[in-house]
Amino acid sequence: MNKTSIRISTALGIAAAGLLGVSLWLPLWHMKMEAPQYQGNEALRVRIYPHAMRGDLHEIRVLNQYVGVTIPDSLPQFHWLPTALGVAAVFSAFAGLLPVTVRRRSLVGTAVLLSLALVIAAGQAQWQMYDVGHHRNPHAPLQGVQNFTPPILGKVKVANFEIETGLGAGTGLIGAAIALQLTTAFVLRERSSATCRVCGHPFGAAHPANPAELPA
Repeated sequence: MNKTSIRISTALGIAAAGLLGVSLWLPLWHMKMEAPQYQGNEALRVRIYPHAMRGDLHEIRVLNQYVGVTIPDSLPQFHWLPTALGVAAVFSAFAGLLPVTVRRRSLVGTAVLLSLALVIAAGQAQWQMYDVGHHRNPHAPLQGVQNFTPPILGKVKVANFEIETGLGAGTGLIGAAIALQLTTAFVLRERSSATCRVCGHPFGAAHPANPAELPA
């Protein structure tokens, strides 16, 4: 593999690490709640970061008391997701110091583990939203509201609120980092395969052109 390919793969790995680092400070998911008295810029919003939950939490908690909903102060993802993203960023940044074959496998493994982390985080989030909407205070002032489960992506109507959820910029950066890691691994594989075809041997030793050239 030539130096240009090595530099490109190293740069892509560092870029992926940078994206993961930035994603730690951007929202992964967001929710907007609109009602007749909360329209447009006045809509209530919640943003979920890898390590924190921010937004109009106080007002939402006050309103949710009427339908018996309790919003947690913390989420399980906050305890492990920042570490997972940080470790993945370190692996991506320092993959360029590894031998080519090990580097390729490390990048693929990191991309797979990141994807798994996102799936687990999404599964936990969906369960938490189910739990919030189904385990409610039976003595809440408003008793006519049915149990509900806000979706990870999409819209749902709860009482007089229209709730809309979606992915944030942080999730987009993590997805881009995964794509860069897989692209880097693919480039390394193609370059290694091309080198082997040119050399005629995985370790660079040329094969004899024909059997007659073999030593007696």
